[in-house]
Amino acid sequence: MNIEPPNIQTLLEVEQKHLGRFLRPVAVMLIVFGLAGVASPVLLSTLTVGITAAILIISGAMWAVHSLEMHSKSLGDWLRPVLLLVTGMVIVAEPAAGIASLGLLFTLYFLIDAYRNFTAHRAFNGLGRPWFIFSGILDILIALLFIATWPKGSLVLVGIFVGVNLIFDGIALLMLSRMAKPPKSS
Repeated sequence: MNIEPPNIQTLLEVEQKHLGRFLRPVAVMLIVFGLAGVASPVLLSTLTVGITAAILIISGAMWAVHSLEMHSKSLGDWLRPVLLLVTGMVIVAEPAAGIASLGLLFTLYFLIDAYRNFTAHRAFNGLGRPWFIFSGILDILIALLFIATWPKGSLVLVGIFVGVNLIFDGIALLMLSRMAKPPKSS
């Protein structure tokens, strides 16, 4: 396992290449969307589950087209597009159930992340052990919050956590943009 930290200049160059002059506007947009989502978590939860449903439906349609083009007659070849389409349509028909399901996925994510945090310090020869353990404890507390308030609490919690994530992603991009050299023009 490579435990070398990434080269910050390489990271900056990659982000600069992908976003170029839009790095700062994208960062500000993420922060604004995140703040709006934290201010209105139910709206962001609904938007998140709507985007998830759209991705599932589009993916299902694309797989169905692929299966048609391949002249697939096997049930196995049609199972994926049918499951994607049906799942997306169920979420559209019952968005509250979709949000509750995302709440369960977040719970699972935080429990897995807690396990990773409790064991990650070993890969770093104990470096950062208190911070990994602290992060693991926070992960467990967040997972317990989702469990204790599920399913109705998911309506607010999903929006809050997606909003906070957008804010931190935006801040990280802003910090990267300040460190980045201007892109080389050809």
